[in-house]
Amino acid sequence: MPFFFFFMKTNLLLLLLFLLAVFPVLGQGFLHVDGKYIYDGNGDEYIIRGLGTGNWMLQEGYMMKTADLGGTQHEFRARLEETIGVAKTDSFYNAWLQYHFTRADVDSMKAWGYNTVRVAMHYKWFTPPIEEEPVEGEITWRDKGFEMLDSLLVWCGDNQMYLILDLHGAPGGQGKDANISDYDPGKPSLWESDLNKDKTVALWAKLAERYADEPWIGGYDLINETNWTFPEGNNSQMRNLFGRITEAIRMVDQNHIIFIEGNGFANDFSGLTPPWDDNMVYSFHKYWNYNTKGSIQWVLDLRDTYDIPIWLGETGENSNTWFTNLVHLCESNRIGWSWWPVKKSGINNPLRVEVNEGYERLLEYWKGEGSEMTEEEAFQAVLQFAENHKIENCIVQKDVIDAKIRQPHTTETKPFRKHTTGNPVFFTDYDLGRVHYAYFDKDTANYHLDQDGQYTNWNQGWAYRNDGVDIEVCSDVANISNGYNVGWTEDGEWMQYTLEVGEEAAWELSVRYAAANDSRIRFEADGMPLTPVISLPATGGYQSWATLVVEDIVLPAGTVQIRCIIEQGGVNLNYFSFDSSSPVGSVDFSAVLAKTEYPGNVIQLFLNKPFTGEANALLGNEFNIEVSGDELEVSEVLWSEENPRKLELFLPDYLNDGENILVSYAGSFIVSNGQELSSFELEVQNLIPEVFEIPGSIEAEDFAVNNGFELEDCQDTGGGLNTAFANPGDYVEYYVEVKQDETFQVEYRVATERTAPQLVFLQEQNSEWIPLDTMTFQSTGGWQKWQTQTGKISLKEGRGKIRLMTLYSEYNLNKIKLSVGASVQESVHLNRLVLCPNPVDSLLIVNLPFLSGGICQLSAYDLSGNLIRSWKRRGNKRIELDVKKFSEGLYFLKVNYGTGVANGKFFVSASGRN
Repeated sequence: MPFFFFFMKTNLLLLLLFLLAVFPVLGQGFLHVDGKYIYDGNGDEYIIRGLGTGNWMLQEGYMMKTADLGGTQHEFRARLEETIGVAKTDSFYNAWLQYHFTRADVDSMKAWGYNTVRVAMHYKWFTPPIEEEPVEGEITWRDKGFEMLDSLLVWCGDNQMYLILDLHGAPGGQGKDANISDYDPGKPSLWESDLNKDKTVALWAKLAERYADEPWIGGYDLINETNWTFPEGNNSQMRNLFGRITEAIRMVDQNHIIFIEGNGFANDFSGLTPPWDDNMVYSFHKYWNYNTKGSIQWVLDLRDTYDIPIWLGETGENSNTWFTNLVHLCESNRIGWSWWPVKKSGINNPLRVEVNEGYERLLEYWKGEGSEMTEEEAFQAVLQFAENHKIENCIVQKDVIDAKIRQPHTTETKPFRKHTTGNPVFFTDYDLGRVHYAYFDKDTANYHLDQDGQYTNWNQGWAYRNDGVDIEVCSDVANISNGYNVGWTEDGEWMQYTLEVGEEAAWELSVRYAAANDSRIRFEADGMPLTPVISLPATGGYQSWATLVVEDIVLPAGTVQIRCIIEQGGVNLNYFSFDSSSPVGSVDFSAVLAKTEYPGNVIQLFLNKPFTGEANALLGNEFNIEVSGDELEVSEVLWSEENPRKLELFLPDYLNDGENILVSYAGSFIVSNGQELSSFELEVQNLIPEVFEIPGSIEAEDFAVNNGFELEDCQDTGGGLNTAFANPGDYVEYYVEVKQDETFQVEYRVATERTAPQLVFLQEQNSEWIPLDTMTFQSTGGWQKWQTQTGKISLKEGRGKIRLMTLYSEYNLNKIKLSVGASVQESVHLNRLVLCPNPVDSLLIVNLPFLSGGICQLSAYDLSGNLIRSWKRRGNKRIELDVKKFSEGLYFLKVNYGTGVANGKFFVSASGRN
């Protein structure tokens, strides 16, 4: 080979070796820091989606179910040694470490969609406590911990998952919350012993030396959740120790990220800034508070101030809704996360561990509440408990996994199980998906850190699934059961099920239920009412089961989304099924349900079969509408080919919330494939929300739509609730009826510590949101120090919506009041009412000769000024009011109509009542 080519080839080889040495991260795929974010070896931003191995190397009392017996690992081990001896205790721990977390666990985590394992380490598996060292000050090593990490790293590498080493239990223990770190208050803690600090530094140096060149090591989480009050009054001891550990690691390992947690269970970084390493991440923890941007703004500010990545290193122990919202919050802000833990008993982990009867007996024995157990019985009990932690013996909580991996990125639902006609559909097996999409429940998460410590049971039964739907063990042994039933049902809650229907037919619907009192439910199919409201008579108890059958329910063929809606709660639900089909033509063509919604000028009528006649056959005079005793004409009837099972009955005026509405039909022109619609009279479901008259006042919590706000107890005069935790883009909406085009003064009852938070007032006009004013609030000096601050807006006449949207956070809002100036007030006419009979016992007649149509509001007050009842009626010159439930006494009646007000007095006498 010519010298020139040999020289060039040699130098290229040396250059390549030099580049590999200088840039080992990119060459070997190490996770690394670049500015505010974490990247992989390919230079792609990397969002950590991790799970923590809680209770494997370090046992905690709440997971071992020994929190009330002494929740630390050393206390558990001592109690176990006392019961079964040292040798059997050693055998138990060998089994525990072997079974609890295995290759199969890592394989499953990868298949589920996680990409990182955060292994919670107890130092005792790597090195003995300082008091057990043969020579004080020397450090000896135990192979067990390193061997477990070696195996775990192979499993992670084979799955292309990163492994983050988390020192969960440091030598001596790092916090007064002893369970977390196995701290023994009878011995010097990490912070009270230089020997413990030296051992901690040496352990990290040993780990870094061992794994320095391992690309699937994601980094080193130096000390988990320090919770310690230092005599210096600051975190200088932590900073000094972290600095020593960092120096020891960097002596042997330049490749891996160092994760730093603060004091106060990870979140107090005072004294731990600025960063002291170029490949470093601040790790915070988050539990039991609201998932708003405001809740993480402090760490976003930390990231921006120091140009350093942040990582949610630990979270969990909440509901699926909380999980979904938190993952969405994190990932939308480019923050990775790790959940805690992967398995334990209970419903809110990916893997649910069953607690065997023998282990429960042992716990009762230890508490002094159960019978004595022999040494062998106790040994077999703990061995079985260890065996139960094998992944093949755990129950996969696919709802928990779906809540973190899929649901944060979509509102689509998917079947929990395959459901078909002819088979029972258990009510507990509703679809996977978010609240408001797969189900609706009134309690969905625990926010007790933001609710003055008030804990919320999001699942009253704590069984089967981790959503807000309340589930308990079912004792319906005489019938079909999957072992669980839905319970604690409340009005308006619902569950959705994906059902495969082989053919369009009329089916017999069976509902298996139990109830102490009468209840009501109904079903929908693909968003359309499928059944009328079904009355469920009381069965005598919540586990006294009965079956109710409803015939001739017409189901379309194909994949159908069935919803069960709780109209009147208090019912327990086991299963429903569609059986014994018959041809659609064999059942009557009938009306199923009628309802009206905002804005209130249309009644929707739902049929069991499609209308197939001519549009000109839809005549309004074939329908009769009765509204709180008044008859109302139908001006027009419409239908669409896209939804031929729904008719829309248009009215000449708006209906209002609280009105009793009946619709009846006795015609012959509405047909379905030759069948005439059967005559009917139906009570219309009045779903019109409260519409606030303007001018007037609106309480902030009486919103129709809430996008992002939380509610909290209000300490302002009158109490109630206020909106809180306002972040940019959050908004609330209200339905209003503006009497006329006018400029209004707006009084905002507000509290804030911020200097200039801003709110935008918008009105919906022609389906567009028009900004009318931007209100800048002045600081009131506290979140519950209330002031009235004033703005001005111009609103268009009519029924519509307003929106209050946060432009710049934060502020609390109690209420708003919109009032008009003197020019409008002068146009208000005062009229005296003519009321008869007076005194009255049951039916009060109000004569209003000055009315000329429109809506009027009638309000009755007692002598103390308390509102007794209000009515909204059409502007007839004669209105009848039912006052038979009023107590005897004098009342004032106020009528608001257009721009006018009328007043009168009436006396209720009980003497004429039966």
